[in-house]
Amino acid sequence: MRVGLYIVFSLLFIIAVAVGVYLINPGTYSFEVFGINLPKLPISLWVAIPVALLAIFSVLHMMFYGTKNFFFLRKWRADAKKLEDAMYWSLIKEPTVTNYANKEIEQSASLLSASYIEPVDLDSLNTTERLKETAKIIKKIESGEYVDLKNQKFAKHLGEGNPIIEQNNLNHLEAEPKFALKVVDFKDKYSQSVIEKALDKLAQTQDFYTLKKYAKELGKKRFFKLLDRVKNGEDIGFSIDMLKSFMQNYDLTCQDYYQIAILTLEKLDPDSNLEFFKELSNKDEKAIPAYLYILFKYEMLDKVQEILDEHNENEYKAFRALYALKKSKQNYKAADIISKENICKWI
Repeated sequence: MRVGLYIVFSLLFIIAVAVGVYLINPGTYSFEVFGINLPKLPISLWVAIPVALLAIFSVLHMMFYGTKNFFFLRKWRADAKKLEDAMYWSLIKEPTVTNYANKEIEQSASLLSASYIEPVDLDSLNTTERLKETAKIIKKIESGEYVDLKNQKFAKHLGEGNPIIEQNNLNHLEAEPKFALKVVDFKDKYSQSVIEKALDKLAQTQDFYTLKKYAKELGKKRFFKLLDRVKNGEDIGFSIDMLKSFMQNYDLTCQDYYQIAILTLEKLDPDSNLEFFKELSNKDEKAIPAYLYILFKYEMLDKVQEILDEHNENEYKAFRALYALKKSKQNYKAADIISKENICKWI
């Protein structure tokens, strides 16, 4: 009950009691308390005084506990707001330590300071609009959709390395492959996983001309993915000059040279190919098996013999065997003897 309403009804009750007693006995009465003679007052007044005191103390009682409940409710509402904030921080993957006035809430909610919230069913959420809208955006990002975080209020609270930012950047790479160029140009702004994904995207979508300045960052593995694209018929600016420009950035193995030779046999004319691999073999002896393979493919046995004679008999045994078969008029092809598995086995 409201205190004001209680006071009004209490006054009416006191008046009613006083009037009722007066109608029954309008006389006066006096008595002594602790040796003090109290004045003669109407009996109705003597009856009304205790009732009034009871009403006064009742009002004071209600005011005391009302004030106490007011401050308790105020703390509760503050804790509820803090709890919502804690959920918000956990939802955006930025959990923070929160202190609560209510110790029971603090014991349970303290888990939020070290946890991420992952909503499962957004349609059934019965929560604040802020949490609901934030959860919807994060759910889109986690499902692979790119969201422009500049338009989202919670984005300013996301710290460096936040999983939401990282996932959104990965989504951006899928939605807009050219974004990969921005990533590799401003690497200090992105995580290593995003940079690696960007380099993968570049190798899948860009041509040799665009990637030339990123050759070293691409790495050997992605370089060979570029060569696979060339092998599959994509026109991405393949040429000997581009090959040289990229190859100088990598530590190529014997098998790497063999893989390149397989491609150049298909894509380059014989004279250019022979000149190219002769140059490679002069610079790096690991390219000699690939050069020999090309010579066999072009049936240039005299040149093969010349190279084999320059090396120890224990070297290039597979090629020596193939050379012997060729000389004996056996109808063997280079691919029948030489393979990726054995071309470098007996160098």
